[in-house]
Amino acid sequence: RFYEYESGNELLKHTDILHELVFIDIRMPGLDGNQTALKLRNYNKDAVLIFCSSYFEPTVDSINFGQPFRYIMKDLHDTSLRREIAAIMTEAGKIIRIYVENILYVSRAKRGCEITIVKEQEKETVRCREAFGELYEQLKDQGFAQAHYSYIVNLGKVEGLEKGVLRLKCGIELNVSRAKKEEFTEALFEYLRERNG
Repeated sequence: RFYEYESGNELLKHTDILHELVFIDIRMPGLDGNQTALKLRNYNKDAVLIFCSSYFEPTVDSINFGQPFRYIMKDLHDTSLRREIAAIMTEAGKIIRIYVENILYVSRAKRGCEITIVKEQEKETVRCREAFGELYEQLKDQGFAQAHYSYIVNLGKVEGLEKGVLRLKCGIELNVSRAKKEEFTEALFEYLRERNG
């Protein structure tokens, strides 16, 4: 089912409809696209968001919190949109939104990574195509540290560390490599100091 709205304000009046895919223009009457995206995320965190505009005006907040899947520049004949729509429809069906606070650890895998998450005490593993190094760069300032060449760990999910074995929530145990032990232990203690004041 498709819906069309004249403004961001009109879209936001329909919080009862959890849209799966939302195209938002940047310049609109009332709330602009950046503001609309931020407010949309308050009640619909799972929608795939596509910015579609004649102007490239993203804000830091709209990228970080609005989390658009694509930013498409409009042109006179909509050729950019036509070219991208097939990719959006194909890829959007494969998008899984993962919240950082649900990640237990990320491990290297063939052609990408495996992300082990916990939701309502249930463990689940999700594969992704992003490179291990890319994910580490995105997560290292969000409470994650590398415990081994093969995985990075959410420090907030650590329940214990003894004799080079790391215990995470859900009964998961991982070895901390000798090469990473000092660096990882230091990162864990720093994280705990900051969290506990």
